[in-house]
Amino acid sequence: MREEDEATLDVARGDVALSKHLKNSLGVLRDKVDDPNFKRLVDDVLAGKQGLRDAFTSDAFSAALDPLVRKGAEDYDKLSEQERSELAKTGEQQFAELREQERTAAPPNRSRPEVPEEDEDFSQRSWLE
Repeated sequence: MREEDEATLDVARGDVALSKHLKNSLGVLRDKVDDPNFKRLVDDVLAGKQGLRDAFTSDAFSAALDPLVRKGAEDYDKLSEQERSELAKTGEQQFAELREQERTAAPPNRSRPEVPEEDEDFSQRSWLE
């Protein structure tokens, strides 16, 4: 499947940049968590077999991520206001870059290219003669 044909995640509501970010994050989490049920769940979400909204409410998802979320919240609480601001700016810049990449990406050309009028028409020629 080509990247531009790839469906966005349900929670992204059509926002391709957000969907890509979430998919990348899920891949990172999948690699960090040893639970095979969580890995299967993430694989299903990434393959489009299950929505992230449904996966998020599953026991496997919360069992794997609750400790990571707690640790992340503790680490965030230890940051200064300046560090939090810098972190937010970095995130905003990353999304802006993703959105710009999506905006400037060439749309897929699915139609037959037009033939310029000056080109010779070979449609009536028999190539067996």
